[in-house]
Amino acid sequence: MTDIEKPSPVEPVNPAVVTPVPAPAPVKTYGAHFALLWLLVLAMIAALGAGAWYLLQQTQQQQQLVDDLRAEVSEQGKLLADRQQQLEDSLQKEFVEQQAAIQLNLNELAEQVDSNNARLLALSSANRDEWKLQEAQYLLRLADQRILLEQDSQNALALAISADDVLRDIDQADLVGVRKLLAEEIAVLKVAGIIDREGIYLRLSALSNQIEAIPFIEPLGTPVDLMEEEEVPENETFKERLTRGFYDLMHKLSAYVRVRDHGKTINAVLPPAEQKYLQQNLRLMLEQAQVAVLRNEAGIYQESLVKAQNWINQYFTLNEKATAVLAELKALETEVIAPELTNFSNSAAALAEYIANREKMAAARRGVR
Repeated sequence: MTDIEKPSPVEPVNPAVVTPVPAPAPVKTYGAHFALLWLLVLAMIAALGAGAWYLLQQTQQQQQLVDDLRAEVSEQGKLLADRQQQLEDSLQKEFVEQQAAIQLNLNELAEQVDSNNARLLALSSANRDEWKLQEAQYLLRLADQRILLEQDSQNALALAISADDVLRDIDQADLVGVRKLLAEEIAVLKVAGIIDREGIYLRLSALSNQIEAIPFIEPLGTPVDLMEEEEVPENETFKERLTRGFYDLMHKLSAYVRVRDHGKTINAVLPPAEQKYLQQNLRLMLEQAQVAVLRNEAGIYQESLVKAQNWINQYFTLNEKATAVLAELKALETEVIAPELTNFSNSAAALAEYIANREKMAAARRGVR
């Protein structure tokens, strides 16, 4: 601070003469304000320094926190990478193991299939041609059954032709002999012809429906005709009565007497009560012929048709309807329902022998005795 000047010694004052004393001048304080200003500047500098230091500390803390977070994230990333790698390794190992197991199963299945195929070939000794041979043999057996049991030439012929087609597809030179026998049997069956059993059955059924349309033979006279008398007029003369009596007598005699040609057969006359029984019996006879057609019973078939014709000739009027029915029965009588049919025993035996020789040769090639 600036030194203050000391006052000079005061002179003695005369009481008589009083001189006014001037007031002291104010002291200047610029130094104090300057010092205060410096204090404020220092305080501001200190505050700024403290703030800068605080900011520096905060920045360092945040940087440390960021570094810690980065380190933690890096650590977590490494852990995740390790876990992912472990998981991938585990999945890869499991996949490899499953693939190996699947491949092992496939190999086992392939070996089992090969073993089954080998066993099947060893047991059945059959390839494609052998299966076809078995099929042809089965068709020939069916054809024989149709001939022996049902006398069905149409189905038997179709089965035999199918068997021949199967043998043709095999294309083996050793089968020529078998096919030759089969061709001969097929030719014999074709010559025998095909029986239209359904057509014959339907024709007999149509005739059965026409039985009621054929009229029976009528009797020569009836009691009503004999009792009929003409009315007698009231004013009739003796001559007229005599003439009428003569004609009545002649009329009655003509009712009892008929002139016939003895060169023809005299047919029997049935009472009305028995005519229905005859119609039923005639239908039954035609139905019996139908059953005989289905069972291949030629004797019963012929006998039924002959009886039906005899009954019509004996008890029915031979008009146009009866003549047409008789003509149809005569035509049906000429139908052959049980012809002599050949079987396929020769070709079947030859085919069985061929299959047996083939199996023996296959067993010899495999070393089986």
